[in-house]
Amino acid sequence: MQSPALPAARIIDSPKNLTAMVEDLKKQSAVAIDTESNSLHAYQEQVCLIQLSTREHDYLLDPIAVPDLEELGAVFANPEIQKVFHAGDYDLATLKRDFGFEFRNVFDTMLAATALAEPALGLAGLLEKYFDLRIEKKYQRADWGKRPLDPEMLEYARNDSHYLLALRDLLVQRLKEADRLGYVLEDSAALAKITLPMKDHEENLWRVRGVQELKPEALSLLREINHLREQIAMNRDVPPFKVFSDRLMIEIAQTQPRYVEELELLPSFSPAMRRRYGSRIMQAVDSWRKNPVPVIPRANHRLSDREMNLRDKLTDWRKAVGEKDGVPSNAVFPRDLLERVAHRDSGSLEELEEVMRDYPLRFQKYGVQIFNLIKRKNK
Repeated sequence: MQSPALPAARIIDSPKNLTAMVEDLKKQSAVAIDTESNSLHAYQEQVCLIQLSTREHDYLLDPIAVPDLEELGAVFANPEIQKVFHAGDYDLATLKRDFGFEFRNVFDTMLAATALAEPALGLAGLLEKYFDLRIEKKYQRADWGKRPLDPEMLEYARNDSHYLLALRDLLVQRLKEADRLGYVLEDSAALAKITLPMKDHEENLWRVRGVQELKPEALSLLREINHLREQIAMNRDVPPFKVFSDRLMIEIAQTQPRYVEELELLPSFSPAMRRRYGSRIMQAVDSWRKNPVPVIPRANHRLSDREMNLRDKLTDWRKAVGEKDGVPSNAVFPRDLLERVAHRDSGSLEELEEVMRDYPLRFQKYGVQIFNLIKRKNK
């Protein structure tokens, strides 16, 4: 069924309302959290809405209207209040970046669903399965930075936090029955700790799709065209992909046109682009042709043979354990932990325990197996 009508959410758009909300949150044992950002609509994305739900109230916090959220940080850092997310890595990274928050006592319902071998891990699928609710997703790509926000968008946003506590309760019971709750709590705690603040947008030639196809001369031109795109995007306050595509930049770098008419022959170049950017692109190409500065090759971070072999062995091992236990391999041994163990050449069980310090239950259950595997690979 469709999501039922809910009591009106409380809009937090002033310091006074923020303080009142924080006082309520401090009394809770758990708070559900979600965020909305404007990543598809701004050069430098930012968190534009924070949804917080208790069992009694839904709050929609506008950080554009109330940018100082220091008092909310005390709630997020409080180990006595559980913070419930669904697929919270992005939310954690952006909240840490924009506000410097720290998080303690986190529970991620997607990690819980993974540990229970749920076939559909998305929030919408889980709510439909367990609560027969269909949540509208049409505003996923909306511009959350615009003001005022459409009331329908606000209703959409609150649905992503409103049901999380009920979903957590249900999944916790199933995890207890499957004797996997401790692992999910361990994974959630590690997620909160190891998720780094998302970096601000920066110009990066190596993120252009297709850059690996280019020879040195074309790579040098691509850098000029990419820099032009970044300048235009910054001035217009839009993501670079909304200026022109990676594919077009690759085509320009490969063909190195001398006249604007040659641009028109490129598959990714439209008449509208000639009117808007044609002369500026050709100016960039002409400037590059007068001084084609070579691009310093990117550092090669190739893994050592030992590390690659151990990573492959750990991958095979966790897959076999997952098949035996009937759970996805990532629920057996998280990917970040696998990479960490493979990277460190633990020479003793004590060293391995230190590497796995964020996953004490995993070490208790699998530490000896992993250490024996490491020793076999080093022989």
